[in-house]
Amino acid sequence: MNTLRRAALVLILALTVVLGSVGSTAPAQATFAESQTRTTAISTATVATAGAFTGYLTCNKTSASMAATWTASPSPRVTGYLITVYFSDGFVQTVQMAATDTYWAAPINFGYVALYSVQYSITTQTAYGWTIESPRTQSFKC
Repeated sequence: MNTLRRAALVLILALTVVLGSVGSTAPAQATFAESQTRTTAISTATVATAGAFTGYLTCNKTSASMAATWTASPSPRVTGYLITVYFSDGFVQTVQMAATDTYWAAPINFGYVALYSVQYSITTQTAYGWTIESPRTQSFKC
């Protein structure tokens, strides 16, 4: 008796599944129609180098001094300037300057600049982390 009931139950369930799937073969239909238009403008700020940057090397018979002058960068939020001295033997020297400075000078060993030439550049530094280095000056040698 249990076997008969089970067989009948399995048969009814199988027929329900088959008939249920036959009746639901119609494809689903949906329509999507929406569009959006956006206009995006991105402007890129630039950092301007310090203006009128000029390097100097003054030589006497036994002493020498390096110097540079410039005008302040017009960029907003300038925090300072980095003077870089490039020596022809590959040595590089940097000097940190304040945002309000426009002149730098330092003595240098005469023998060193008698052997090697120097070039200068200035890097403008900003509060937002952007920097720009000027082109190097001409070469100087005592």
